[in-house]
Amino acid sequence: MIRFLAACLAITTALVLAACSAPQVETGKGPTLVTVFTEAGQDVAPRDGLFASYGLGIESAATRFDAQGLASLPSHTMRADFPIGSDPRRFEGPRLSDILIATGAGGAGARLTAADGYQVEVPAEMIARHQPVFATHVDGEPLPLGGLGPGLLVWPRQSDDALAEMNDEMWVWGVFAIEAVEF
Repeated sequence: MIRFLAACLAITTALVLAACSAPQVETGKGPTLVTVFTEAGQDVAPRDGLFASYGLGIESAATRFDAQGLASLPSHTMRADFPIGSDPRRFEGPRLSDILIATGAGGAGARLTAADGYQVEVPAEMIARHQPVFATHVDGEPLPLGGLGPGLLVWPRQSDDALAEMNDEMWVWGVFAIEAVEF
C-alpha cells in the first residue's frame, strides 16, 4: 500500500510540475521573426543590436519564434480597418494571449516593440477582454519585413463596441520583440 501511495504521489508531482512549466515552442530552422522575453524563456536573451539599443529583455530569458513557430499556435482571423478608415482587410495570426501562454507568461501584460523603437504597453486585462491578434498575414499574404511585418497587433474595433472609437496608437506594426510585463 505504501508503494502504491508513493507511486501515486510521484505521478501527481510529475504532472503538477509539467503543468506549471512553460510549454516548449515548436519552431523550425527559419529566421527569428519575433523574440518574446519572459521569466520562463527557453533561451538566453539576446543582448545586442536593437535589443541592446532599446534595453529589451535585460533581466529575462527569451523564446524565439520563426514563421513555423508562430504558425504552430492556433490561428485567428479578424477583419479590421488598418489604418483607421481604410477598407477592412482580413488579418490572421495567433492571439497575443496565446503567444504569452506558449512562453509561460499567460495572464501577463505585454510591451510590444517595433523595429523603429515605437512601443505599446498592453495591460493583461485589456489582452484578456479584447483578445488582439498578432497578425502575421493580411488577405492571405505574409506581412513583409520592412512593411507591416513581421507582426502587427490587430484589435477587433469592427466587432467590439468598446473599441469602436479606437485610433491606431495601439496598433503597433513591425513588431520584433514582446516583453511579458506586469503593470
